[in-house]
Amino acid sequence: MFWENIKEAFSSIFSNKMRSLLTMLGIIIGISAVIIITTIGNSIQRTLTATLNSLGGNTVAAYVQPRYPVTDEEREVWVYPEMEEDDYVTQEMVDGLIEQYSDEIEGIVAQATLGTGQIRDEADAKNFANVVVRGVTPEYLKYLKLEMPFGRSFTLADNLKEKKVCMLADKMVSQYFGDKNPIGETVSVSTSEGSFYDFVVIGVYKYNEAAFGVGDTTIPEKERSTELLIPLQTCFRLQGGHQKGYDMFNLLLTPLADVETATIHISEYFKEVYADNKNFEVETYNMQSGLGMINTVLNVITIAVSGIAAISLIVGGVGVMNIMLVSITERTKEIGVRMAMGAKRSIIRSQFVIEAIVLCLIGGIIGILIGVGIGAILGMAANFIVQNMYSEYANYIIMEIRPSGTAILLSVFFSMLTGVFFGYYPANKAAKMEVIDALRYE
Repeated sequence: MFWENIKEAFSSIFSNKMRSLLTMLGIIIGISAVIIITTIGNSIQRTLTATLNSLGGNTVAAYVQPRYPVTDEEREVWVYPEMEEDDYVTQEMVDGLIEQYSDEIEGIVAQATLGTGQIRDEADAKNFANVVVRGVTPEYLKYLKLEMPFGRSFTLADNLKEKKVCMLADKMVSQYFGDKNPIGETVSVSTSEGSFYDFVVIGVYKYNEAAFGVGDTTIPEKERSTELLIPLQTCFRLQGGHQKGYDMFNLLLTPLADVETATIHISEYFKEVYADNKNFEVETYNMQSGLGMINTVLNVITIAVSGIAAISLIVGGVGVMNIMLVSITERTKEIGVRMAMGAKRSIIRSQFVIEAIVLCLIGGIIGILIGVGIGAILGMAANFIVQNMYSEYANYIIMEIRPSGTAILLSVFFSMLTGVFFGYYPANKAAKMEVIDALRYE
């Protein structure tokens, strides 16, 4: 009997195709709107998570800060302490941390700016390049995902031995050196403070505006500054201060490391190391906590907007109820004949409920297909825009466009629920008909 009712439902729907399509329109619009909205929300969340993870989600940030007073009495006499050489995080501390948690931590990402300057060719006064001299750790390039067309990157030995070597941007090399191979060449930098430094070029990195900034487009290309990278310890020595260690840095984690666990281990390590330091301590944090808050906000917005879009399901349900009432009126005599031949009221009721469910289910499936299709088109459009209009960020933005499986399953469920809810009243009305009155109906 169940399958006969389904066949009867399909027969009734296809015998009135246009009317059935218009009836399903509200269901189709509601379901497709919900799928599109949840796809956008889900994709933004996944893209944001993947992108932030690629840009620092696999790092733990740390910084040295004063031990702030706790009581009112301490605050009254407290003076902000000046950092001495012993207050910085040393490379020996970092090496000890990496050795203790080698399965979680790869290295330290830190930087410092020596200053802005200019490289000039003594043989050709018109040939120059503006640079920002920046000291970095060997892990810095890996952290920024910079490509190396020529030469090599810094090593730990370059950093610890304070070697006067440098890496140049490819766009600067093409303008300043032309076709000449810069590896092994010595460049002289005159800074805006009046200092002069000589560095040996050991590598060329591919300049990426997403990592270093687009720069001032009002300045001619030749005059724009690029980053001249040197070992961080070399930078500290040339700065002439007492700083040898790090006060702000990121710890680069291994691919399989759990960020939260690693953060706890790092925090505990520095608490022990700084236990005897009365003035300073090391604070740690990661991007996962902030990302969790962003995802929560996105989820709330997605649910709220999806709820508004789902209101059209109510409109569609009213349409289903209306068309079922019309269908019952048209088939009154058929209902009377079936009841006269022994059909129970429960069978009549189930026939029209199943017809309403099938009607809503077809509309729901069409809505899902439209929603998934439009979501895929929007994903391709977003990817096209990123690749063509923001190509400098393409290596950093990880697009993950996919519909929510939960939303699809819920859409199927609610489309069937709509059929039951709005189909029951007409079905019950049909079941309560008197046989004599139904047979007499013209």
